[in-house]
Amino acid sequence: MSTSVLPPKLRHLVQVVLQLSLLMVIWWIASVIQHKLNLPVSAGVIGLLLVLLALLSGIFKLQWIKNGSDFILGELVLLFIPCVVGIIKYKDLFLTQGWQLVLALSIGTICVMVATAYSVYFGFKLEALLKQKFHPNSPMK
Repeated sequence: MSTSVLPPKLRHLVQVVLQLSLLMVIWWIASVIQHKLNLPVSAGVIGLLLVLLALLSGIFKLQWIKNGSDFILGELVLLFIPCVVGIIKYKDLFLTQGWQLVLALSIGTICVMVATAYSVYFGFKLEALLKQKFHPNSPMK
């Protein structure tokens, strides 16, 4: 059955389910790689690297995983529910030593934000240099 005959909402749902399935297969492959090679890196990180390599090499097209990854990012808040339950369960521990957790989270967040900002900045500079090198007559945006 072709997806073009499906109503738009159902077609979108089918795309999301198929793309999530593809992402789960990639995660599973990464998990197998992690276990077989006994790597100290999580399967999620290995999966992200596999997806990045597949996208950069052209093996995957962004459209193949865009709706599924947008869905995951849209429902990201659900992943924080176990954290809130843990805080409620260990309330006394959080009240006595919570400042250490808040300090570590704050410093970690600042480090991630700074690293991300510099990565984006240097990425844009690299992109501009590559455009200038390979297309010297094109106007810079």
